[in-house]
Amino acid sequence: MKKLTILVSLSLVLSILLSLPVESELKVAQGSIDSGKTIFETKCSPCHTIGGGTSVGPDLKGVTDLRSRDWLVNFISNPEKMFQAGDSTAKSLLTKFGGIKMPDLGLSQQEVSDVLSYIGPRQPPAAAPSPIISDPLRGERLFMGSVPFQNGGPPCMSCHNVSGIPFPGGGILGPDLTGVHSKFGSATIDSVLATLPFPTMAPLFDKHPLTLQEQRDLGDYFEKVSIRPLTNMTLKIILSVIGGFIVLMILIWRIWHIRLLTVRRSLVEQAVERRGARS
Repeated sequence: MKKLTILVSLSLVLSILLSLPVESELKVAQGSIDSGKTIFETKCSPCHTIGGGTSVGPDLKGVTDLRSRDWLVNFISNPEKMFQAGDSTAKSLLTKFGGIKMPDLGLSQQEVSDVLSYIGPRQPPAAAPSPIISDPLRGERLFMGSVPFQNGGPPCMSCHNVSGIPFPGGGILGPDLTGVHSKFGSATIDSVLATLPFPTMAPLFDKHPLTLQEQRDLGDYFEKVSIRPLTNMTLKIILSVIGGFIVLMILIWRIWHIRLLTVRRSLVEQAVERRGARS
């Protein structure tokens, strides 16, 4: 009887222990899907949908059945490497979508796995997202920094200029963005704002990505200013130098004038004193 009781107890303990990993795996899977959803909405949705049809890039519904997991992991992790290696599927996609390359999103292996968990076959059809109403005026304020980015990124004006903004204008570290929309089009602008893949921008925005609303607002702002004539930065710099020189000369003249008056006053006072002494 005692042996039977021990066996029953061991059986119950073993059942509990076997059930724990399953529950833990379910929680991890759910967690990875939630993380993948956040990454997809922030970095992938400007170019892709899940069941919403082709956009800048292909519709990703069923892509985990269409491509092997290894191929998807390699392509999402480092698409440029796949293009350079001459991968036939990557080359076919590049041709199909007008030469627009998927940028390097800088995702870790865990983040890639999370994204695949979100778009994979276990994921139920995603509900249609609420339409985003973009505002070019708010985009202008984001550009100039009067409205801060939600995730703490620096204002665009720190490095870039746009024609028509108040003197002294924006920075000159990056290119003038006045005609960027006319040159590249909405699809490319949306992709760039979603990923910010440039080496000088990645360290600034890697941990401070733009929200989807901010991406749309800035995209509309760039479209709005694309009709403005390009600012002549050389003339602006020359005028700034001339203006600064004039201000400096006025300050020097003012200081010299005050000093001259002081010296003259001292000389006059000394002359008056000597004349009084002779009297």
